Amino acid sequence: MGLGDVARVVESIVYTPTYTLLGVDYRGRVVYQTMEGGFNSIWAYDPATGERRRLVSATVHWPGEVSLDKRRLPFTRDVGRGREAQVIGFVDLEKDEEVVVENMEPVRVLGFRDTGSEIAFAGASAARISLYVYRRGRVEEVQRLDSYAHVSDFDGRLVVGSGNLRKNPRSSEIFVYDARTGEMRVATPREGSVNESPAITSGGRVLFETNAYTGDAKELAFYDTTTGEFQRLRYPGSDYEAYGPVEHLFYREFGGRLFVVGKKNGRSRLFVDGRAVETPPGTVVNAYPHGERIYFTYTSLRRPTGIYAYEGGSVREVLVSKLPPEVEEALGEVDFVVVKSPDGVEVPTFVFKSRRPRREFVVYVHGGPWWETADEWNTRVAPLVAMGFNVVAPNFRGSTGYGERFRLMDIGDPGGGDLLDVEAATRWGLEAGLGERAFIWGYSYGGYMTLWAMTRRPELYKCGVAGAPVADWAEMYELSDAVFREFIDILFDKKRELWRERSPSTYAEDLKSPLAIVQPQNDSRTPLQPVLHFVEKLMKAGKTFELHVIPDIGHAITRPDKLAQVLVYAAYFLDKCSQR
Repeated sequence: MGLGDVARVVESIVYTPTYTLLGVDYRGRVVYQTMEGGFNSIWAYDPATGERRRLVSATVHWPGEVSLDKRRLPFTRDVGRGREAQVIGFVDLEKDEEVVVENMEPVRVLGFRDTGSEIAFAGASAARISLYVYRRGRVEEVQRLDSYAHVSDFDGRLVVGSGNLRKNPRSSEIFVYDARTGEMRVATPREGSVNESPAITSGGRVLFETNAYTGDAKELAFYDTTTGEFQRLRYPGSDYEAYGPVEHLFYREFGGRLFVVGKKNGRSRLFVDGRAVETPPGTVVNAYPHGERIYFTYTSLRRPTGIYAYEGGSVREVLVSKLPPEVEEALGEVDFVVVKSPDGVEVPTFVFKSRRPRREFVVYVHGGPWWETADEWNTRVAPLVAMGFNVVAPNFRGSTGYGERFRLMDIGDPGGGDLLDVEAATRWGLEAGLGERAFIWGYSYGGYMTLWAMTRRPELYKCGVAGAPVADWAEMYELSDAVFREFIDILFDKKRELWRERSPSTYAEDLKSPLAIVQPQNDSRTPLQPVLHFVEKLMKAGKTFELHVIPDIGHAITRPDKLAQVLVYAAYFLDKCSQR
C-alpha cells in the first residue's frame, strides 16, 4: 500500500462517527458525546423531531453525565493545549448554552458530578490532590485528599468517590464527604480490599464495587451512610446471579430500579433489578431509561460505538454509524482465547482477524496498565485489520476485567510478568499461523511495553510503533503532577530502585528492529522530554528509528484530524515494514 492508500483507510475509520450516551434530559432528548463535526463535543438528539444539535462551541476534554435534575450537562475543558490543565463547564439544557468557569485554577480533573446547581470534582495540581465544589459561580477547595482518588457521585449533600486512601498500593477505599458539615469519612468492608466507584442510591445508601467478600471478582455492595453497615447486593436465582460478572461498567438507580452493566471475559450485559435486557453480544457501556424505553450505548470490535433503544422486547438503532463497505468487508472474525504464560499465568487474549491477511501480524498492547482490550470498537486496532494485519491483543497481568488477583499481579512488577504475557501471546500467534513475523504497537503503557519488548526481546519483534510511551520512569516521575507521582509509586509499590532497571532508556543499545515513536508534544502523562533523551541514545548507537512529534496535542486526543495523524504515522510505518 502507498501512503495515500493507508491514509484513506485510517481516515475512513477515524471519521466514521461514534456516539456515546451521556443521559436523557428533562425534555426527553438523548444527550451524547461524539467527535462528529471535527472535535470532541456534546450534542442533543430529539427522538420526536429527529433534530440533532451541537451544544458546545469548542473542544470538550471530558463530558460528564446529565445532571440529577436533567437540566445540565457538566464537562471539562483543557486550557493547557493538551496538558490536561482543565476548567469546569456545563451546558444549560434549558437554553442550550454553555457556561465555562474561567475564574478557577486549572487542575487535572479526576471525576465529577453535577446536581443541576452544584458540581463536585476532584482535581490535581502540581502540588496536591483536593476535593472541590462549584457553586454560585465560584470553585471552592473543600478537602485535601493527597491520594490517588476520584469523585463518582454527588447528591447536593454527599460527595462520594474512591481511591488509594490508606496509602496501600494494593487496596482502595471509598470516601463520603458531607458538603454541609465538612465531615470526611473513609470506609472499607475489609482492610486491604479493593473498593471503587460508589454511586448514591435511595435510603442514604451508597452502592459500590468491592472484592472484599471474594478476594477476586468485584461484587456490588451497599454502604449505609447512616449506620456505617455494609451489605452485599443479592438477586437470588436471577439472570444477574447466573451471569456472575467479574466487574461492572455502570450502575445507577432510576425511579427505584437498579440498572447494572456487568462484565466478564471482555463482554458485558445489562440488567434491570437483576433481570437481563436482551442486547447484542459485545459491550454495553451504560444505560438510561426514559418512560418505557431504555437507551444504551453499545459497541464491539467490529461495530463502532453507537446509541440504541430497548422497548417492547426489541432493540432498535438510534444513533449508529455504518463503516465504509471496503472496511466492513476486510474486518474478519473475532476470537477470544486464553494463552498460557511461561510461569503458568493464563492470559485472556482477543484475536481480530483480517479477511485479507498479510504474512505479518501485529501484537496490540493496551494502555493503563489498569485497562483492557475488550470486545469494543478500537480505532487503534481497526485500521490495521482493514489493512490486512491479523491483530493479537493480550490482556496481560495487570489488566482489568479478569478479577483483582490478576490486576494486582502487576503492582511492584511493571515490565516483569506483563512482558512474559505479551511475549507468550506473540509466540502463540506465530505458532497459530496468524503470521510469519510479529510486529508490535501500543499507546501509553502500551507504548512503554512496545519500547520495553523491542529492547528486552529484540529478536522476537521485527518492527514496532510506540505511541506516547514511557521511556524513563524516574524522569517521568520528576516531570509529573501530584496524581501521576502517586500513580507511579502505586504501580511500583514504591520500589524506586526498579525505575532504572525497568526503563527502556537503560537498554536503548539493545534495539535491533525498526522502531517508530509517535509522541504528542504537550503530553503531561508520558512527557516528550524522556522520549527525546531515549532517541538521543538511539542516535548515538546508530539504531534505525523514526520520531514523529504531533504539535499542540496531549495524551488524550480530542480531535479526529489529530487522531488520524497519529494513526497514519503508525499504520504507514507498519505497512513499510511489511514490504521489507
